[in-house]
Amino acid sequence: MSVKVLVVDDSKVERKYLTGLLGRLGTETAEASDCDESVKLACEDEYDIMFIDYFMPDADGVHALKEIRSGDRSVNRETPAIALGTADQVLGDDFFMMQGFANYLEKPVNYDLLHAALLLYLSEEKRRELMNIEESMPPPKSLLPEWLSEIPELNITDGVKNCGSEEGYMSALTIFHSSIGKMYDEIHGYYDNEDWENYTIKVHALKSSARIIGLAELSELARQLEAAGDARDLDFIHGNTDDLLTRYKGYSEKLSRLSGDSGGEEKEDDRPLADSDFLEDAFTSLEEFAGQMDYDLVEMVMTSLEEHRLLPEDKEIYDAVNEAFMALDWNGIRTAAHRYAERVYGADDSG
Repeated sequence: MSVKVLVVDDSKVERKYLTGLLGRLGTETAEASDCDESVKLACEDEYDIMFIDYFMPDADGVHALKEIRSGDRSVNRETPAIALGTADQVLGDDFFMMQGFANYLEKPVNYDLLHAALLLYLSEEKRRELMNIEESMPPPKSLLPEWLSEIPELNITDGVKNCGSEEGYMSALTIFHSSIGKMYDEIHGYYDNEDWENYTIKVHALKSSARIIGLAELSELARQLEAAGDARDLDFIHGNTDDLLTRYKGYSEKLSRLSGDSGGEEKEDDRPLADSDFLEDAFTSLEEFAGQMDYDLVEMVMTSLEEHRLLPEDKEIYDAVNEAFMALDWNGIRTAAHRYAERVYGADDSG
């Protein structure tokens, strides 16, 4: 017998993200995309806790919870429920508690807060069961190659934290490495041509991507050169650009094994294949969240995509989005993500 959870959210991306987090805790999770489906599931099985998105079309989370608890055949009238919503949708904890929710969590849901909610609102029996499941689960095998620790200036812990997972970190490192040649040439070219506006834009992008993967010193030098570019402090630019480019180019060799052999047998990819509905929801969400310049929500969608196998044509779009995300290029994220709709619907994707 396991801890059973019901997740109700109209976004498939956000459902997969939350069920992925719950899966790490060893729970058994059912998903509903709307009020009607949640009521149906609530009549068929008893859950230990429910997570319900507040802002859903047709019927919001409050209505869904009332329907779940009032149904003639519902076996979840007393099941604790947690409301979900993004920061701009927050109505206050008091509002949700008045509507019958036990509490509220902001999306994208933080893993530690999710864990705390389970421990707080599960019954004593289920709380012990959850703790037993956690203790019995083998520690996850690290995806990080040992040779990364040979690069002392690379803060792997910060990089994994910034990217959300080891898998996300390895993807970010690979993209960072593969873009060194092109980015180096662009910065060098703008410097030689004294195009300080574009020089500053590219140095800003390097600052962001270096920070994300844990190269704090490189990121800090790029930050100083970005500030110098904004102020047109040519003395500082001329005195430090060569140092920046030399350090940056050095990572082409230091990270070269990312494009070589994996250091062992190639593992079979057992992740589920992303289906078209999931991909459409993911890339549409990326366009929207990038338009809002919402780092956390873009990161949430990217993390969800990383948990799926992608066909080559979809992986190409994902890589383009990820490269733009590393540079915090919001327009680049939107442009790259829109390529999915263009491919599926043609140039005019209005239908």
